[in-house]
Amino acid sequence: MKKQFTTLFFALLLTFSLAAVCFAEEKQAEAPVDPNATNLTAVYPVLEDAVPAMPVKPESLKDAKAVTAYIAAVDSYLKAVQKYIDGTTNDLNKIIEQRNKAIANANKVVEDYNAFFEANKQK
Repeated sequence: MKKQFTTLFFALLLTFSLAAVCFAEEKQAEAPVDPNATNLTAVYPVLEDAVPAMPVKPESLKDAKAVTAYIAAVDSYLKAVQKYIDGTTNDLNKIIEQRNKAIANANKVVEDYNAFFEANKQK
């Protein structure tokens, strides 16, 4: 009877311990990201400030001068937007690269920390 009680006790203890670990992991994963956190030292250029005004189509195809100006405006707008897209892609790639580097450094620090205490625990 005592052996069954001990086994039951340890089974319950293990269950509650695992539940607590799962709950802690779940709570940690739910920690909200600070929506105001930023590493940018300047205001990021918004699209409207980085490209010309959207082209306005002419009233009619009969106005050759207006159609020619519209074609040129569309071409200029698309080139500016493509430059903005390329710039944002490059910026995002740099941000992702630095984020991955930060994660790798944090993981290294945690590994060193755990190894330090594990090595000292055995002594």
